[in-house]
Amino acid sequence: MKINLQNSYLVPSINFLQGIKLKGKQSRSRSKLVKLLTKSLKTLQEDENVLLDQYGERDDDGEFVKEENGNIKVIKKVEWQKEHRELLETIAEIEGGTYVNHIDDCKKILDDYDGELDGANAEAYDALLDAFEAAKKEKEGK
Repeated sequence: MKINLQNSYLVPSINFLQGIKLKGKQSRSRSKLVKLLTKSLKTLQEDENVLLDQYGERDDDGEFVKEENGNIKVIKKVEWQKEHRELLETIAEIEGGTYVNHIDDCKKILDDYDGELDGANAEAYDALLDAFEAAKKEKEGK
């Protein structure tokens, strides 16, 4: 299975999927998808750490300086924000060994979802559905 999803949708998608009540085969499909999304999230977090190494302010002991809210204080804030935004807008290829009809099963879960959506869940739902529709078209085109 292979889908493409913007990095900024990884966390909301994981949270949305974990909040859906499912049984049996659908639950298993969701769990496999969440594992793949989590793998991509770890890569994103590693990339964010590289940015923090470049832009994070350090004290005399080499430790990051924290702001009052607990975030790491950054130097060259404008440059850091630009690079971080670009990182979040980057498309992640979510790919992994699942099973033949996993894309169809996950798309069906989304198609059949009848709960109310708002905010981050609505955005995650839309991004996931777009990703699965594109993957299905690509699969059919091959």
